[in-house]
Amino acid sequence: MTSAADDGRRRPKRVTHEDIARACGVSRATVSYVLNDVPGRMISEATRELVLRTARELGHVPYAPARMLRLGRSDVVLALVRDFSPGYISNALLRKLDVALAERGFVLLIHRYDESLRSVQELWQLVSPSLVVVMGGLTISEQEGVDLAASRVLRVHGTMPNAQIGRMQADHLTANGHRILGYVLPSEPTLQLIAEERLRGIRDECEALGIADPVVCTVDPANVESVSAALDAFLAIEGLTAVAAHNDEIGLLLVSALQSRGLVAGRDLAIIGVDNIPSARVDLTTVEIDVDLWGDDVVASALALLDDVEPQVTTHELLRVISRRTA
Repeated sequence: MTSAADDGRRRPKRVTHEDIARACGVSRATVSYVLNDVPGRMISEATRELVLRTARELGHVPYAPARMLRLGRSDVVLALVRDFSPGYISNALLRKLDVALAERGFVLLIHRYDESLRSVQELWQLVSPSLVVVMGGLTISEQEGVDLAASRVLRVHGTMPNAQIGRMQADHLTANGHRILGYVLPSEPTLQLIAEERLRGIRDECEALGIADPVVCTVDPANVESVSAALDAFLAIEGLTAVAAHNDEIGLLLVSALQSRGLVAGRDLAIIGVDNIPSARVDLTTVEIDVDLWGDDVVASALALLDDVEPQVTTHELLRVISRRTA
């Protein structure tokens, strides 16, 4: 019988501080002081660089349980999402956060949270994160559970001015002469919180302009028939000439549904989306979110919380309307 050792499948030996000390010709204590960044130790820069370089070359990985006991916290930052497909903007944000945390020695763990499967307390026993990043899809009760369990919480949802997005959509459409508007809500529960805020912004702008509330339809982006039904409802309303979509994905579906009827977006019905995803950049008018600038703010807040510093409140112009053929 062939053993795991014989066919090369034996688990590789973990590189220890003693291995690094032997390779460097220094004491084990010196290696420990350098790798743990212990203050107040008289270690030359040359020795420090030698230890760090040797550790990298040998493939040393810090032992997480021991590090957690020593520091009183883990190297894990937990991002709670409600869906494994959070969308173009959220994906870009999580990527930016992942890179910044990796540079600081932290690991970003993205978890699709569902309180019916596991309580926050159970999750904490498994992970013990240093910071929790709450994305926009969690319910109020789920967010309250996080607040009770976590010592450091960063709410991403509150950093995006969703109501302003809705106002900008309405402002662009009405500035082009449209007076009866439609709005498309997504059916996904994970998007309801954000979608309602954007709808509120559109309603506020309509009220400020003295025009009627938008006609609201809900669609399932995975169901073409629901998109067609919403479009039929809009086309049946006399005077309705423009539709604001919750995002570009829905906006593009409406454009396609119009084309299937021999109609043209921008001529027969104006359509505006949100996000400026790559597939929208040919024709779709949209509200673009500056994800780089937004991501920088979120990263700065996350790092501040990890350093036990109160995050600074920043105000940036994150949004702009990009006018294209459809509106």
